[in-house]
Amino acid sequence: MNRPAAPGFFRHLWLLWGLRLNIGLNQGPGRNRLMAVGAFLLSSAPAWGLGVTFYGLMRLPTIARNDVWPFFILNLLCFVTSAVWVAWPLMSAGVDDHSELSRYAPFPISPFRLLIASTVASLFEPRAFVFYAPLTGAALGFASVHPVRVKWFAVALYVLFALLNAAWSRVGLHLVLNVLREKHSAQLIGGGFLVFLTAASFIPPIDTSWLTTAMGEGGVDKLDMAIIIDATIALGRVPPGFFGDALLELTYGYRRNALANGVGMVFFTLLGLGIAYALLLRFHRNVGRGGASAKASGDSDPFARTRTRYTTLVVREALDLWRNPRARLLAAVPFVLAILLKLTSGRALFEYLLGASVDAWLMGGLCIYGAVVMASTFSQNTFAYDGHGLAMLIAAPVELGDVLRAKNRVQGLAAGAMALLVGVFYRVYFGKGSALDFLCAMAAVMAVIPVLLAAGNFLSLYFPVKFHASLKRRDKLPLTASLLGIGAASVGCAPFVWALRFAGENGPDGRTLAMIALCAAVNAVLYRALLPVSLRLLDQRRELVLRAVTRE
Repeated sequence: MNRPAAPGFFRHLWLLWGLRLNIGLNQGPGRNRLMAVGAFLLSSAPAWGLGVTFYGLMRLPTIARNDVWPFFILNLLCFVTSAVWVAWPLMSAGVDDHSELSRYAPFPISPFRLLIASTVASLFEPRAFVFYAPLTGAALGFASVHPVRVKWFAVALYVLFALLNAAWSRVGLHLVLNVLREKHSAQLIGGGFLVFLTAASFIPPIDTSWLTTAMGEGGVDKLDMAIIIDATIALGRVPPGFFGDALLELTYGYRRNALANGVGMVFFTLLGLGIAYALLLRFHRNVGRGGASAKASGDSDPFARTRTRYTTLVVREALDLWRNPRARLLAAVPFVLAILLKLTSGRALFEYLLGASVDAWLMGGLCIYGAVVMASTFSQNTFAYDGHGLAMLIAAPVELGDVLRAKNRVQGLAAGAMALLVGVFYRVYFGKGSALDFLCAMAAVMAVIPVLLAAGNFLSLYFPVKFHASLKRRDKLPLTASLLGIGAASVGCAPFVWALRFAGENGPDGRTLAMIALCAAVNAVLYRALLPVSLRLLDQRRELVLRAVTRE
């Protein structure tokens, strides 16, 4: 019997893209593909608004007639697009979005082909269209005002720019996956954070006086254009800026210079693919590696001193969360964002816009972000982290409601502790923010946590999906569940936003804190009122949940 032919490259590419569509809707083969297409279009809908906005911006007479601003905006958008795209695996902790790295490990596909197919497939995701929309709109708007020589070459340069970002995003993704697969991932993440913090302390903040001058009474006309010209040149000399610089060269007919930029993008794309390939091989070598063996010492038994069943369940949930690789990555993100905010002088810019409320907004925003990513990530699919352990809990002589209560308590405490650490870090690192700002931030966190937990309980019961803590394979929440989770987070954050808007630029006062605290108390009461409903639904849907989180 002849061996069946191996799938070709485009077949592998189609399989990877189809796999991501199925995972995105939590659906298996044979289900309605029209839903996948509709979800794709809905998820990428913001791209149209962003593209049209920046297209119109480049056609504004003030910018279109200027000899510097169009190129500055293009180069800046190139840099921002690359930075967001490459850092996205870390910023979103989205390592579960590319589970084909492990799914395809035992299949007859070479790691190199898997790398190329996965890289190309990543360019056809909803978030890719959203990330590239501002630059795409700006480039089209620029070309409509400033004729570009050799249009097909400009299109080819755009494709090279996308491949450059895709290649280096693979580097970031594979690096994060390798770190999370290590036995000492917590130490590696913590050590990397300390190194980043130390290195950042030696980098001087960016001078933002030029931007505040442009926003002030002088306006853009009073701005020293030498600063903008120097910034444009500097941005065009780094790999992400090669595309914007190439468009500049093509408008003046300098084709050789544009070709040099294209060659530079090809070189750095190949360099990124080489590094990503080496990291992928290392990841595949470690896919089947077992974890560290637990010590047999009685002192290391975390349940030796628990006196009640409920306490044992709480300790169990806390250990599961502590040992979860994604939780470790999520815990580092708000601190990294705070460091980047200081390096880019973001606080100075926000201070100009927000006045005396700047620290309340920034501290509260970072604290809420840390609480939201920690609580919503685990509460919206709370039973999946038990996996087959949920079957033992159902068969054990324990109330299943106690399991849900223990999960809620641990997830709420983890989110609150995360927010507390972020608030303290902001106060120490920036040296700004009053006690009232800190209390408003903590009250805002107390307002959002009950909403997230209540919504997470219902989402876990109606949209349970399978989860593998080993990072070998994960299923994403359906689009409906994700949208409901975003809505719940928005509702929980609303009191903080309303209170600070009411305070204006004068900064928060006692009334601001009282308003947020009152909403937090109301949300806590609503959570307590909805918890019995969740417990009754858990008894009714226990078999459905078990079947969903343990399916193969």
